[in-house]
Amino acid sequence: MSLALLSFIVLSLFMIHEFDEIILVKPWIKQNQDYPAYQKEMFIAGKSSYPSAESLALMIAEEFILAFLLLLVAILCRFSELALAITICHTLHLLGHISQVIKFRSLVPGGLTAVLTFPILLVILAVYLSQNSVSWVLLILLSILVMLALLGNLLFLHKQAPIIHAWIYRISKRN
Repeated sequence: MSLALLSFIVLSLFMIHEFDEIILVKPWIKQNQDYPAYQKEMFIAGKSSYPSAESLALMIAEEFILAFLLLLVAILCRFSELALAITICHTLHLLGHISQVIKFRSLVPGGLTAVLTFPILLVILAVYLSQNSVSWVLLILLSILVMLALLGNLLFLHKQAPIIHAWIYRISKRN
């Protein structure tokens, strides 16, 4: 498997998963926020970070652009450890959704695509790693750094959600 194919598949699966979240987050919150059992579910507990589907879509678009640029750098520089670190971080992210599905015994936003794409990503990682040599130390280091950067970016976006929401409606208003 080539680095470009790995990157294309990972970015595609990432976006399929993110579409699941964009489509379901607001209806999920609206329909389940009053149930005591769901108060600690990640989307309901953080509902202030999702003022609208539009703001969530813009935040995800920013994440997509970052992932695209990092994967492009990985491809152009033949830096497989970077692409693999992004893949590993996304795969680990899916475990959060899968744990929510198990805990609540319900398909939470992102849950279905997490369950469906997680094994695919594991196979892709196994195939790529069986066909290509990597620096394991560099891969582990980059995985940690990418995860910290992604979590930091996600926290930043969630804190900015009300501003992002207001900006969307401000720029879409007719003068």
